[in-house]
Amino acid sequence: MLEVPDIPGAPDVVAWFGYWPSFHDAEVLSITLDRSSPSRIVVDTRTRTNEVDAGGYYVLDKHAIVTFVVEDVLLDREGITNTRIDGFNHQNVLSSLTVTKTLEGYDLILDGIYGVSASISARCLRVELSPDKPEPRIRSSLDK
Repeated sequence: MLEVPDIPGAPDVVAWFGYWPSFHDAEVLSITLDRSSPSRIVVDTRTRTNEVDAGGYYVLDKHAIVTFVVEDVLLDREGITNTRIDGFNHQNVLSSLTVTKTLEGYDLILDGIYGVSASISARCLRVELSPDKPEPRIRSSLDK
């Protein structure tokens, strides 16, 4: 069982999934960096059941859009202190997503399988949950 990060909104994620997810096979839909308003990392997250549908794809459950929000609560300090983003493309599948508390704030690490890999260091981080499916996407071989 993964440790639940100490950030606002994390209990809502745990309530929906029943645990803090690893975000394995989750898909990064967008990364929006903004110097004058909150920056957002939007991730299509779901659980995979052991069931397979008629097309040979795993049946997915507990769909949610999980958004990590970086906003500056202190006017004299930066919200984002460091970034590295590589490989963002038409499909951005994660191996894992981790949030680690640091002396300066938080590190958000997106460990990619296909597409984006990123690390974002920020002073203030929160998470929002929207239990819903995103717009239809192209299925890939990763869903099998």
